[in-house]
Amino acid sequence: MKIEFAYSKSTGRGRDAEEALRQALEATEVQAEVVYVEVTDSEDAKSKKFLGSPSIRVDGIDVEYGDREPDEYQAGTRYYNTPQGWKPFPHARLIANTILEAMHREDARKG
Repeated sequence: MKIEFAYSKSTGRGRDAEEALRQALEATEVQAEVVYVEVTDSEDAKSKKFLGSPSIRVDGIDVEYGDREPDEYQAGTRYYNTPQGWKPFPHARLIANTILEAMHREDARKG
């Protein structure tokens, strides 16, 4: 499993986002390759289909939008609707659910 953690050069990776990812990995007990991708500007954001900083994808699937990503790309801060309100990082449960869904897809492929 590959997890892409994309972030903007201007906002950085964000301690809270990295902690949420760590918690999700721990909760799901999955072995995953985490790749950090820096986005430098709006043109880079568009070419990488970057939805804002941070954006986390599990096997290419965005943790918030799934495979229904919007066509609006930007290099600024991204906000997620969490149980505690709007935050500039996803809730660990959102990441964990996406990891579990990816595991189920992989199991279904294997038969």
